[in-house]
Amino acid sequence: MQVQKSRRNIRVRAVAVSLAAAFALGAPVLSSSALAAANPHVSEAVEHASDAASHGKQGNVDACVQRAEEALKHARAAGVKNPHVDMGVIHLMEAVQHGKAGHADACTEHAGGASTHLAEVLAEGTTSTGNRVFFRGGYGEMLSDRAGEFITDVHGGLGGGLKNTGTGGYYIGGGAELMVTKDLWGMMPGVALVGEIGLEFKRWSSSRVVSGEALVNDLTLAKVQMTMLTASVAPKLKFRQGTDFQPWIIPAGLDFHVISPTSSQVNYLDIGVQFGGGAEFRVWKELWLGLDSRFHLASNQTNTVNSYWTAGIYGAIGF
Repeated sequence: MQVQKSRRNIRVRAVAVSLAAAFALGAPVLSSSALAAANPHVSEAVEHASDAASHGKQGNVDACVQRAEEALKHARAAGVKNPHVDMGVIHLMEAVQHGKAGHADACTEHAGGASTHLAEVLAEGTTSTGNRVFFRGGYGEMLSDRAGEFITDVHGGLGGGLKNTGTGGYYIGGGAELMVTKDLWGMMPGVALVGEIGLEFKRWSSSRVVSGEALVNDLTLAKVQMTMLTASVAPKLKFRQGTDFQPWIIPAGLDFHVISPTSSQVNYLDIGVQFGGGAEFRVWKELWLGLDSRFHLASNQTNTVNSYWTAGIYGAIGF
């Protein structure tokens, strides 16, 4: 008994120190899974449920009931909202009921089930939160070039009719994913919803043309760089949570575009939506590599066609 009290005191102190350190360092509020895992009652419930199952296997039904009741007491005292805790409570109630009826096998089975579910709560506190930072890059292409505009090539009417007709190019970007729910709020186990915040730079194929310097009679050919900057916010559905291979889709996200050069009307801001899909593979611990493909449909408020698609690779680090 003295040993058990000592172990309990050590757990409580460890939890208190961890929470104090987190707040002292300005850490974000812990998730419900982390709080459940840090709850000493959950650890006690796992221990007693496991002991109940062990006694039941030995045919000691009275000890199975006694330990199951202790586990049930701690599981209820945990006071956390978690489906594994709920299932653990149900199994422990069944274990007590069957044990009191003299059914050692049923008491053992339900006590073991409770132990398994409650142990999952502890595991959730040590696994990834699902939050990640990522860096991506690859090839992109506009649906239409920007040839014939004044600022891009002076309408292509000077310098031998040269125009900025390129549509392809590269993109680089990065951002963060913030986990919202790992099971769509209990409706679809294994399907997570994350919120993605991204920033992306595109450099389209550019040509040497007569530039706006023609206004001051300078017809020297110069490369007019065609670029675009996009900030985005998008929901992302990730499948096969808990595995090393996770496909994902973006049903619809919001884009904010800045084009350069500006349009002939000197407009440069646009908005649109994006749709995407891809998959990622865990390389090591929380290091992931993935494939990424997206289509960006712009509203063309700059009087230019700004829609484009991208395909590339990315790396992500969980935190």
